[in-house]
Amino acid sequence: MNVIRSRVFWLGVVVLCLGVAAGVFAYNYGRNLGRALPVGDAPKIVATFVPTAAATVNPFEVTAQPAPIVIQKAWDGKERLNVLLMGIDQRQGETELGYRTDTMIVLTLDPATLQGGMLSVPRDMWVPIPGYGNARINTANDIGDRVKYPGGGPALARKTVENVLGIKIQHYVRLNFTAFEDVIDRLGGITVDVPNDILDPTYPTDTYSTQVFSITHGIQKLNGDVALKYARTRHNSTDFERAKRQQQVMLAVQEQLKNPRIALSLFASGPEIMQNLSSSMQTDLTLDQIQQLATLATQIDRKNIRSEVIDENYTEYRDTADGQNVVVPNRAAMAKLRTSFFTSMPVQ
Repeated sequence: MNVIRSRVFWLGVVVLCLGVAAGVFAYNYGRNLGRALPVGDAPKIVATFVPTAAATVNPFEVTAQPAPIVIQKAWDGKERLNVLLMGIDQRQGETELGYRTDTMIVLTLDPATLQGGMLSVPRDMWVPIPGYGNARINTANDIGDRVKYPGGGPALARKTVENVLGIKIQHYVRLNFTAFEDVIDRLGGITVDVPNDILDPTYPTDTYSTQVFSITHGIQKLNGDVALKYARTRHNSTDFERAKRQQQVMLAVQEQLKNPRIALSLFASGPEIMQNLSSSMQTDLTLDQIQQLATLATQIDRKNIRSEVIDENYTEYRDTADGQNVVVPNRAAMAKLRTSFFTSMPVQ
C-alpha cells in the first residue's frame, strides 16, 4: 500500500501543478482578452535577443554571464534533491516555439532527514537571464526555446533560478495543461482552510465570458471546479497570495491521498491519467527516479514539509528604465532564505 500511495502522491503533485499552471494562464487570457498589452505583464519576446554585454543593467542585481554546460550527475538517492516545476502558458493546440512560465516552484527533498519543501518563485521577479540581460524570470523558458539554448527553455530557466537562489537544481518538470478538475474529483475533493473571503465578480469562463466566483473563509470541502477557481483567481489578491493558495491545494492533495481507499482508486486510474499527461509534460527525471522520489515523499511527515513563497519579505517593488513594474530580489533576505530553506534541521 505504501508503494501504491507513494506513486499516486507524485502523480497527483505533477497533475496538480499542471492544472494550476493551466488555470492561471486560462484566467489571465480571459481577463486580458482584447487588450493590446496587459497592465503589469511583460510583452511576448519575439525579436532577436540582446547579448548581456549590451543589455540594460539592472541596478539591483549583478548581471550573470553565460555559464558552461555541465552534465548533471545522476541522483544517488542520498543527497538533497531540488526539482524545478514549471507551468507554461501554452494553450491546447498551440505550437509556438517558446512560452513563458506562469508557475515556478522549487521542490526540495532531503532523503537523509526526510525533510522537504516547496518554494514558489514569483513570475515578475526581475533577474539576470544568463547571457541575455535582465528580464522577468518567467521569460527564461521562452528565451531558451527561441534561441535554441543547449537544453532548451528548461535548461535556461533552471540556470536562471540556480543563479538567483544560489543552489543546484538537479532536475525539472515542465507542464502545460491537464485534467485538474478530474483528478481532484477522483480524490473525492480536497479540504482547505480558506484564510479570507474571496469575491471575484468577473471570473473568466472557458468561453471567454465571465462569471461570479465566491468562497467564504474557513474550512471548506472543494470539488475540482471550485479548487481550480480557488487556485487561479487573482481578483483583489497578489501573485504572492495566489502562490500560497496553490501550495495549499498541493498539500491538501497529499493529505487526501493518505486515505487508502482513495489512493487505490486513483492508482487504478493511473494509466488513463498518464495518457492524458503524455503530451503535456516534459521532464529529465526517469521513471525509476520518480518512483524513488515518490517512495521517499510519502515517508515525510507533514510537519517536515516547509512551504515558502518568495514574497514581499524577500523582494522589493521597482520600476525598470522602460517603465515596467517588477519585483527585485533583496539579496540579504534571499541569502537568509536560501540558508534556512535548503538546510535541513537536525534530526530529533
